[in-house]
Amino acid sequence: MTSSRTVLLILVTGLAILLPLLVGCRGWTMDYGNPAAQFEARDAAILAPDYLGRKVSVRGEVTTVETSDPARCTVRLQHGVVADFGTFKAAAEACPVGEIVHLDGIVRAVDVSGIILAPAFGRDPQALFDPLHP
Repeated sequence: MTSSRTVLLILVTGLAILLPLLVGCRGWTMDYGNPAAQFEARDAAILAPDYLGRKVSVRGEVTTVETSDPARCTVRLQHGVVADFGTFKAAAEACPVGEIVHLDGIVRAVDVSGIILAPAFGRDPQALFDPLHP
């Protein structure tokens, strides 16, 4: 009886390992799904109000990276886009000042000066990016 339980355990474990491989791997996606919209940082203040509380992708040039407060690491893009990386200091520091980056985040606040994405995280620059235009 013990050997049949061992065989069953091995089969279940093997299936648990192989099932994700058989279904396919799409890469890591943020917990809250695919973006509702994508836009350039220069268009963020105009387009983001329609996406308040929803995940978006924004592409823009990094102007500052602030990691002095380990509980609130932020990346700022041109045109007033502020991305709150929370405690993910290494992820924020992976956005070099002066470089064009792609960020995903939830639109938390919008005003004429820009938008706040919180939480936010870097997006694969090779991933599909089809921005809306005003």
